Amino acid sequence: MNYFRLYVRRVQYRWHTSNMATKIRFIASVCLFIFIIIYVFLWWRKDFKKERMNLPNQDDIRDENPAVTRKRIKSMMLHAWHNYARLTWGANELRPISGRPYLGGDFGAHRLGATIIESMDTLHIMGLHKELNRSRDWIDQKFTLDRVDDSLSVYELTSRLLAPMLTLYSLTGDDLYKNKAIYIANKILPAFDTPTGIPWRRVVPKEGSTLNRYLDNWALLSEYGALHLEFFYLSEITGSSIYKDRVEGIRITLSNLTKTNGLYPNSIDIKTRQWGRSDFSMHRYYDYLLKSWIQSARCDAKTLAMFQDAMLAVVQNMVVITPDEVTYVSEVQSGNHTHRMTQMACFSGALFVQGAIETLMKFWEKYMLIGIGIVESCYKSFTATPTHIGPEVIGFSEDAKKDIVSHQLNYYNLRPEVAESYMLLYRLTRDDKYRTWGLELVGALEKYCRAPGGYNGIMNVYDSSTETDDVQRSFFLGATLKYLYLLFSGDYVIPLHQWVFNSRGHFLPIKEINDLYREYNFTTMNNNIP
Repeated sequence: MNYFRLYVRRVQYRWHTSNMATKIRFIASVCLFIFIIIYVFLWWRKDFKKERMNLPNQDDIRDENPAVTRKRIKSMMLHAWHNYARLTWGANELRPISGRPYLGGDFGAHRLGATIIESMDTLHIMGLHKELNRSRDWIDQKFTLDRVDDSLSVYELTSRLLAPMLTLYSLTGDDLYKNKAIYIANKILPAFDTPTGIPWRRVVPKEGSTLNRYLDNWALLSEYGALHLEFFYLSEITGSSIYKDRVEGIRITLSNLTKTNGLYPNSIDIKTRQWGRSDFSMHRYYDYLLKSWIQSARCDAKTLAMFQDAMLAVVQNMVVITPDEVTYVSEVQSGNHTHRMTQMACFSGALFVQGAIETLMKFWEKYMLIGIGIVESCYKSFTATPTHIGPEVIGFSEDAKKDIVSHQLNYYNLRPEVAESYMLLYRLTRDDKYRTWGLELVGALEKYCRAPGGYNGIMNVYDSSTETDDVQRSFFLGATLKYLYLLFSGDYVIPLHQWVFNSRGHFLPIKEINDLYREYNFTTMNNNIP
């Protein structure tokens, strides 16, 4: 303190003994110094804020090299995967903050390695062979359903465990994956033993039977309608028709039923073939109609007709275009629009565009515009929040928005559907804005969802200081990061004319077009028999 007082006195002495020119130079120096300090502070504050937000400005996004972005997304994948491997290897999903397994998912506490299995094709695309080889070893040595004495979802088993095995078999030709796919499918088959052929929603793998004595008779279109790609392809690589016969039975049943205004209700009675309530939503069933036709080398004319009829019904009864040209697919309950759309339904934007391009159906230009409009609405649901992340359910009316808030549907759990639509629309339209939007999403994920131990969802997208849910979903590695990586990759990486994506982001080859289809060859196999 004494030194400070002495310094002040010296300054006062020099001021009073200096001439006017010296005083002016001193004042100018002080002002310049203050100006420099303020300028540096404001520059630092702006730069820090941008870095903290992790949301690049538009010029940065346009100028960023796709290779740089791919590297960034790959580092996100490694952060998520290595922390899972370090903290909860063999468990289904990770709690990245508490560092424990998440036991509340679709597969419960059973150690089925969902994250290991779902992330394999993403690792393959990114060239992360060390991590992929470790995953293969675990599947070979540890993966089993024989001890699972609880009921598991038929849809989740198919889309998240069976599908990745099929994908890896097509990519590598490794019989381990083919044999595991057969093993999983055979555990699921008993669920199809119903009067209508529409499977029970759940199956007990250990017993090889369903838990139907504890379940009601209702099956959901979003589940039983999204099994076709996997079971059809399994028959193709094994030569056994039992798998595709089961899913084609579902397709036959649905084609023969009377629809409400051409729409498929959300639920059906497994025993009586009676539709449930007149509630309708945009589900993956519609997506699988298109992709089943594509998968068949575009030869399944009946499925194509079902797809075209279904999409026309969706346009006439579910698509809403407001006077302000906001486009969305509304859920319908008891014949009335709810003016709500789930974030999951954002996949439908890409479905409309891909369907229009692939089939050139009547009024295909209108379908294109609808699809582009849906994706734009989903994008705006992200930019409308402080976190730049969209809510689980999007409301398009004041009543719908209030209902969403009251039911706490403002969370985000690392869903992939928006990234999926960005990737597909970029490849289908070559519009750079989808890469711009994708990079914005990458920045938001890094800022709000990244944790020291991985990535997790957030509880309220409208609160920039929101709590996290402490769950790293397996589909974040298996789909979200995969779609983002493909968005910034060349078209030759998993080209759309050779592959179709299932509902969880795992891709299967197209018949007669993809050299990796690996269809079972009866002639070759018979010649190898001694």
